[in-house]
Amino acid sequence: MSFRYVDYPQEMRELMERIFHEDFMQAHTRFQSFEGFRYSSAVFVNWNAEQLIYNEEALDNFVRESTRFASWDEMVCTATDLYFRASGERSVADMEE
Repeated sequence: MSFRYVDYPQEMRELMERIFHEDFMQAHTRFQSFEGFRYSSAVFVNWNAEQLIYNEEALDNFVRESTRFASWDEMVCTATDLYFRASGERSVADMEE
């Protein structure tokens, strides 16, 4: 059982709200909003904590069952790339090239 520990400062919370906007969530998940996703996944992740601590396998299984993605990482990367491409800003993938 593998747990992930991720700092979750206010800036990260705001970024997650931006990348997981309603259009993205409705197109790629069974949720209307990121708020609905957080509510349904609260058994796996305390989204109100200063640090996210979650079982990677359990969250990935939840993502697989309720989205078009195979893992939480894939969902985050896809949302980030789509958001930054649409906004004209450079994404992390673009910066690595």
